[in-house]
Formats: sequence, structure tokens, C-alpha cells
Amino acid sequence: MNSVSLEEVLAYNNSDIPARFIKIYGVSEEEAQVLFDDVKRWLWLANKVSVDKVNSSVTIDQSIIVIDEMWHNFVLFTKEYVGFCQKFFGRYMHHAPFAESEKKQMEDKFKDMTTSEKKSYLMDQKRWQYEFVYDHLGQDTFIRWYKEYPKRYSAMALADKLHATEKERHDTKLAAIRERIKDQQNANTESETDSTSDKQDQRKSA
Repeated sequence: MNSVSLEEVLAYNNSDIPARFIKIYGVSEEEAQVLFDDVKRWLWLANKVSVDKVNSSVTIDQSIIVIDEMWHNFVLFTKEYVGFCQKFFGRYMHHAPFAESEKKQMEDKFKDMTTSEKKSYLMDQKRWQYEFVYDHLGQDTFIRWYKEYPKRYSAMALADKLHATEKERHDTKLAAIRERIKDQQNANTESETDSTSDKQDQRKSA
């Protein structure tokens, strides 16, 4: 595991990655770039937890689900993602859903807890992560992740953006097909008109 500065990680860029996200969700170039930078921040933070041997882990919850979506988008650029991880962290940073084994451990932990104790435990977990994010990524990032993103990029909002973008893409393709059909029909009409005109000219000549 490598210890690397956040500035070095943020200096990495690849325009293809935010561009693909724009095509899927229809966000602006500025939004996509900020989200891509936030994924780099997240990966740096997750690596820092390991490097500093912190007895905990950072997790993506519903508040920052959009970061998970951009992370998944990055992973799909396999060669680039592997190269990024190796260069900055010296290892592959796995992107994986909440494992069944982890769910089982959580269920076992909660089994004998009261509702109040469960809430307290979860708040303690969140509080640690909030403090870690704030301390190492700063106030602006903290506010963006946990105040702005839940409103702007909720799971429902992302689904709506995805649907709207797909509809726009479908409508654009449909319009292009209709235009091609119209052009072909016009060309056929012109051909038939020319053919009729030629025949009339031939009759006059005869």
C-alpha cells in the first residue's frame, strides 16, 4: 500500500470517464468532473484508512450513492482503472457490493440490540466516518457529500436522470430514422417525377 498525497491523486485525469457518465445521466461537464474528482477523493480516503491502519472502514451509503455510480463508471475502463490504482495505491481498489457475509455479521451484531441501541451504533459508525471525511477532505467536501448530494443525486433522482437521458437518446434516434425515411421518400418521388418527365419527352419526340 502506498502513501500518496491527495493532490497527486486529484491531478490524474481522463476525459473519457466523465464523458461516459454524461451520456448515461445527462449531467453537465462541470458536474461530471466534480463527481470524478470526488471518486478520486473517495479512493484516496479508503486507501488512507488502510495505510494509517485505522481500525474501521469507510462505506458508501445512500447519501453519496452518486459517488458509487461514478466509481462503477470508472471501473468499467478496466485498463485505466487498474493503472490508476497501481500507480497511486500500489494495489487494486475493489469495487464490490455489500457482501452477504458482512450482512450476516451485521444481523448477528444487531440480534440482541434494542432499536435504540441499533440507532446509537449506526450513528457512532456514521459519526466516525463524518469526522474522518471532514478532517482529511475538508469542510467543502463534507458539505457537498452529506448535505448537497442527498438532495441532488438521490437514488430516485439518478433514476429520473437515467430515464430522461435514455428517452432523449431514443427520441433523437427515432427522429433521425424518420428523417432518413422522409429523405428516401423524397428521393423516390423525385426519381418517379424525372422518369415520368422523360417518358413524356419521349412521346413528344415520337
